[in-house]
Amino acid sequence: RPRDWSSDVCSSDWGSLLLEGREVGALPDAERSDLRLRSIGFVFQRFFLLPMLTAAENVEVPQAEAGVSKADRRARTRELLDYVGLARRADHRPSQLSGGEAQRVAIARALANRPRLLLADEPTGELDRANGEHIAELLDRVQADGTTVVVVTHDAALAERATRRLIMADGRIEREERGR
Repeated sequence: RPRDWSSDVCSSDWGSLLLEGREVGALPDAERSDLRLRSIGFVFQRFFLLPMLTAAENVEVPQAEAGVSKADRRARTRELLDYVGLARRADHRPSQLSGGEAQRVAIARALANRPRLLLADEPTGELDRANGEHIAELLDRVQADGTTVVVVTHDAALAERATRRLIMADGRIEREERGR
């Protein structure tokens, strides 16, 4: 059921999630997992790249899980690493990347299966200001290219870029703000 955002405060655990016209909570586990794999990309504050894999191999992992052919995975991975400005770093392992580069690989990985929704948890939290700005610009580009982007952040500058902000305190939504 739709949420009435006209009230000043609402509970953070109220409601339901509809994705691609389906009530996510009502789906069996296997369908929910498949929906996450194919329709939602996740970007984490600490990147969570697999250290033994190269940047390219990290981007290929979700595609392999989704059953994408090796040739198509490689082409999509090249496209994504170019998209995030890291084509020349494809063969580097996470330990050989800067924080900003690692986060860009994490974003490329999150976009690998062409999700409709990108969820980013503190995507600039581990980065210096310059790299944080680069990631913010990249997230703007992802959104402009048609993916819905939801960011959880304490970074006021990143939050100011959003078209819609839900301000929370103590686990509760206090208010909604409109931006840009």
